[in-house]
Amino acid sequence: MPKTSSKPFCYLCSFSFILFALLASIHFWSFYEPFYASEHRSLTLYGKPIHEHIGIGLEELDELTHFTLSYLNDKDASLDKQMTVKGQLREVFTDDEKLHMIDVRNLNLTANCLMAVSGIVFALSLAYLLIRKYPLGDLFAAYKKVLLIVMAVFLVLGAWVFIDFDSFWTMFHHVFFPGNDLWILDLRKDILIMIVPPEFFFHLVSRIFFTFIGSLLLGYFVLFMNRRPKNG
Repeated sequence: MPKTSSKPFCYLCSFSFILFALLASIHFWSFYEPFYASEHRSLTLYGKPIHEHIGIGLEELDELTHFTLSYLNDKDASLDKQMTVKGQLREVFTDDEKLHMIDVRNLNLTANCLMAVSGIVFALSLAYLLIRKYPLGDLFAAYKKVLLIVMAVFLVLGAWVFIDFDSFWTMFHHVFFPGNDLWILDLRKDILIMIVPPEFFFHLVSRIFFTFIGSLLLGYFVLFMNRRPKNG
Protein backbone atom coordinates (compact mmCIF):
# COMPACT_ATOMS: atom_id res chain seq x y z
CA MET A 1 0.00 0.00 0.00
CA PRO A 2 1.58 3.33 -1.05
CA LYS A 3 2.30 5.94 1.58
CA THR A 4 0.00 8.92 1.88
CA SER A 5 1.52 12.37 1.43
CA SER A 6 3.63 13.50 4.36
CA LYS A 7 2.89 17.18 3.70
CA PRO A 8 -0.19 17.61 5.98
CA PHE A 9 1.59 15.95 8.89
CA CYS A 10 4.76 17.97 8.29
CA TYR A 11 2.84 21.24 8.42
CA LEU A 12 0.82 20.06 11.42
CA CYS A 13 4.04 19.10 13.21
CA SER A 14 5.64 22.45 12.34
CA PHE A 15 2.70 24.61 13.42
CA SER A 16 2.12 22.70 16.65
CA PHE A 17 5.82 22.87 17.58
CA ILE A 18 5.91 26.63 17.01
CA LEU A 19 2.73 27.22 19.01
CA PHE A 20 4.04 25.02 21.82
CA ALA A 21 7.39 26.84 21.81
CA LEU A 22 5.64 30.20 22.08
CA LEU A 23 3.29 29.19 24.89
CA ALA A 24 6.04 27.32 26.76
CA SER A 25 8.30 30.39 26.57
CA ILE A 26 5.51 32.58 27.92
CA HIS A 27 4.68 30.13 30.70
CA PHE A 28 8.29 29.60 31.77
CA TRP A 29 9.18 33.26 32.19
CA SER A 30 5.76 34.26 33.55
CA PHE A 31 6.08 31.77 36.42
CA TYR A 32 9.85 31.67 36.99
CA GLU A 33 10.00 33.12 40.50
CA PRO A 34 13.79 33.76 40.58
CA PHE A 35 13.21 36.20 37.70
CA TYR A 36 10.66 38.08 39.80
CA ALA A 37 13.01 38.12 42.79
CA SER A 38 15.82 39.52 40.65
CA GLU A 39 13.58 42.22 39.20
CA HIS A 40 12.24 43.17 42.61
CA ARG A 41 15.78 43.68 43.87
CA SER A 42 16.92 45.77 40.91
CA LEU A 43 13.93 47.91 39.90
CA THR A 44 12.82 51.04 41.70
CA LEU A 45 9.56 52.98 41.94
CA TYR A 46 9.72 56.71 42.54
CA GLY A 47 13.32 56.41 43.67
CA LYS A 48 12.71 53.56 46.13
CA PRO A 49 13.14 49.77 45.91
CA ILE A 50 9.81 48.15 45.07
CA HIS A 51 9.28 46.60 48.50
CA GLU A 52 9.94 49.93 50.23
CA HIS A 53 7.54 51.75 47.90
CA ILE A 54 4.85 49.16 48.70
CA GLY A 55 5.69 49.26 52.40
CA ILE A 56 6.57 45.60 53.04
CA GLY A 57 9.77 43.58 53.47
CA LEU A 58 11.58 41.74 50.69
CA GLU A 59 10.64 38.32 52.05
CA GLU A 60 7.02 39.44 52.24
CA LEU A 61 7.23 40.60 48.63
CA ASP A 62 8.57 37.19 47.61
CA GLU A 63 5.73 35.52 49.50
CA LEU A 64 3.16 37.82 47.88
CA THR A 65 4.59 37.09 44.44
CA HIS A 66 4.35 33.35 45.04
CA PHE A 67 0.77 33.72 46.28
CA THR A 68 -0.25 35.74 43.22
CA LEU A 69 1.40 33.41 40.71
CA SER A 70 -0.13 30.36 42.38
CA TYR A 71 -3.56 31.97 42.05
CA LEU A 72 -3.15 32.18 38.27
CA ASN A 73 -2.81 28.40 37.94
CA ASP A 74 -5.69 27.43 40.24
CA LYS A 75 -9.22 28.07 38.99
CA ASP A 76 -10.60 27.61 42.53
CA ALA A 77 -8.13 29.88 44.34
CA SER A 78 -9.04 33.17 45.99
CA LEU A 79 -7.05 36.37 45.81
CA ASP A 80 -8.24 37.48 49.24
CA LYS A 81 -5.17 38.24 51.34
CA GLN A 82 -4.36 40.59 54.17
CA MET A 83 -0.89 41.95 54.94
CA THR A 84 0.63 44.68 57.04
CA VAL A 85 1.45 47.42 54.54
CA LYS A 86 3.20 50.56 55.77
CA GLY A 87 2.38 49.53 59.31
CA GLN A 88 -1.33 48.94 58.76
CA LEU A 89 -3.16 45.65 58.26
CA ARG A 90 -5.12 45.82 54.99
CA GLU A 91 -6.53 43.78 52.16
CA VAL A 92 -3.72 43.61 49.61
CA PHE A 93 -5.76 43.82 46.41
CA THR A 94 -8.71 46.05 45.58
CA ASP A 95 -11.91 44.76 43.97
CA ASP A 96 -10.80 46.09 40.56
CA GLU A 97 -7.44 44.35 40.87
CA LYS A 98 -9.17 41.08 41.75
CA LEU A 99 -11.53 41.39 38.77
CA HIS A 100 -8.60 42.00 36.45
CA MET A 101 -6.77 39.01 37.86
CA ILE A 102 -9.80 36.82 37.12
CA ASP A 103 -9.38 37.83 33.46
CA VAL A 104 -5.63 37.14 33.63
CA ARG A 105 -6.22 33.75 35.23
CA ASN A 106 -8.77 32.76 32.59
CA LEU A 107 -6.31 33.78 29.87
CA ASN A 108 -3.51 31.80 31.55
CA LEU A 109 -5.60 28.66 32.02
CA THR A 110 -6.69 28.82 28.38
CA ALA A 111 -3.04 29.21 27.33
CA ASN A 112 -2.10 26.23 29.51
CA CYS A 113 -4.69 24.08 27.72
CA LEU A 114 -3.48 25.23 24.31
CA MET A 115 0.12 24.52 25.33
CA ALA A 116 -0.80 20.98 26.38
CA VAL A 117 -2.82 20.33 23.21
CA SER A 118 -0.12 21.74 20.92
CA GLY A 119 2.54 19.68 22.69
CA ILE A 120 0.49 16.50 22.29
CA VAL A 121 -0.27 17.23 18.62
CA PHE A 122 3.42 17.93 17.98
CA ALA A 123 4.51 14.69 19.67
CA LEU A 124 1.90 12.58 17.87
CA SER A 125 2.50 14.08 14.44
CA LEU A 126 6.28 13.72 14.82
CA ALA A 127 5.86 10.14 16.03
CA TYR A 128 3.66 9.39 13.01
CA LEU A 129 6.28 10.77 10.60
CA LEU A 130 9.03 8.76 12.28
CA ILE A 131 7.04 5.52 12.50
CA ARG A 132 6.02 5.77 8.86
CA LYS A 133 9.69 6.50 8.07
CA TYR A 134 9.06 9.65 6.09
CA PRO A 135 12.31 11.50 5.38
CA LEU A 136 12.97 14.34 7.79
CA GLY A 137 13.83 16.40 4.74
CA ASP A 138 10.06 16.65 4.13
CA LEU A 139 9.54 18.04 7.62
CA PHE A 140 12.50 20.39 7.21
CA ALA A 141 11.02 21.79 3.98
CA ALA A 142 7.64 22.43 5.62
CA TYR A 143 9.21 23.87 8.77
CA LYS A 144 11.32 26.31 6.73
CA LYS A 145 8.21 27.73 5.06
CA VAL A 146 6.28 28.09 8.31
CA LEU A 147 9.33 29.45 10.11
CA LEU A 148 9.83 32.17 7.48
CA ILE A 149 6.33 33.52 8.05
CA VAL A 150 6.49 33.26 11.85
CA MET A 151 9.93 34.88 12.05
CA ALA A 152 8.79 37.78 9.85
CA VAL A 153 5.77 38.40 12.08
CA PHE A 154 7.71 38.17 15.32
CA LEU A 155 10.60 40.29 14.11
CA VAL A 156 8.07 43.03 13.36
CA LEU A 157 6.52 42.54 16.79
CA GLY A 158 9.98 42.52 18.35
CA ALA A 159 10.83 45.82 16.66
CA TRP A 160 7.56 47.25 17.97
CA VAL A 161 8.36 46.08 21.51
CA PHE A 162 11.82 47.65 21.51
CA ILE A 163 10.80 50.88 19.77
CA ASP A 164 7.53 51.65 21.55
CA PHE A 165 6.72 49.15 24.29
CA ASP A 166 3.92 51.26 25.77
CA SER A 167 1.81 51.18 22.61
CA PHE A 168 2.52 47.45 22.18
CA TRP A 169 1.45 46.72 25.75
CA THR A 170 -1.69 48.84 25.38
CA MET A 171 -2.65 47.00 22.18
CA PHE A 172 -2.00 43.64 23.89
CA HIS A 173 -4.52 44.51 26.59
CA HIS A 174 -7.10 45.77 24.11
CA VAL A 175 -6.82 42.47 22.20
CA PHE A 176 -6.85 40.07 25.16
CA PHE A 177 -8.99 42.05 27.62
CA PRO A 178 -11.58 43.71 25.38
CA GLY A 179 -14.41 45.70 26.81
CA ASN A 180 -12.88 46.82 30.12
CA ASP A 181 -10.12 49.02 31.47
CA LEU A 182 -9.48 47.11 34.70
CA TRP A 183 -5.88 46.66 33.60
CA ILE A 184 -5.24 50.39 33.95
CA LEU A 185 -3.80 50.60 37.46
CA ASP A 186 -2.11 53.29 39.56
CA LEU A 187 1.55 52.80 40.51
CA ARG A 188 1.02 54.99 43.58
CA LYS A 189 -1.77 53.01 45.19
CA ASP A 190 -2.41 49.65 43.45
CA ILE A 191 -0.12 46.92 44.81
CA LEU A 192 -0.72 44.61 41.84
CA ILE A 193 1.02 46.96 39.41
CA MET A 194 3.69 47.79 41.99
CA ILE A 195 4.66 44.10 42.05
CA VAL A 196 4.97 44.06 38.25
CA PRO A 197 5.57 47.63 37.02
CA PRO A 198 5.83 48.51 33.30
CA GLU A 199 9.62 48.09 33.25
CA PHE A 200 9.21 44.57 34.60
CA PHE A 201 6.85 43.70 31.73
CA PHE A 202 9.33 45.05 29.18
CA HIS A 203 11.99 42.73 30.61
CA LEU A 204 9.49 39.84 30.71
CA VAL A 205 8.39 40.25 27.08
CA SER A 206 12.02 40.61 25.97
CA ARG A 207 12.96 37.32 27.62
CA ILE A 208 9.94 35.57 26.14
CA PHE A 209 10.80 36.91 22.69
CA PHE A 210 14.43 35.77 22.73
CA THR A 211 13.58 32.38 24.27
CA PHE A 212 10.91 31.77 21.63
CA ILE A 213 13.14 32.80 18.72
CA GLY A 214 15.96 30.69 20.15
CA SER A 215 13.63 27.67 20.33
CA LEU A 216 12.63 28.11 16.69
CA LEU A 217 16.25 28.37 15.58
CA LEU A 218 17.14 25.29 17.63
CA GLY A 219 14.35 23.37 15.89
CA TYR A 220 15.68 24.55 12.54
CA PHE A 221 19.22 23.45 13.41
CA VAL A 222 18.09 19.99 14.56
CA LEU A 223 16.09 19.41 11.37
CA PHE A 224 18.87 20.83 9.19
CA MET A 225 21.37 18.40 10.68
CA ASN A 226 19.01 15.45 10.15
CA ARG A 227 17.38 16.41 6.86
CA ARG A 228 19.16 13.68 4.88
CA PRO A 229 19.11 9.95 5.64
CA LYS A 230 22.35 8.69 7.18
CA ASN A 231 24.39 6.32 5.08
CA GLY A 232 24.79 2.79 6.29
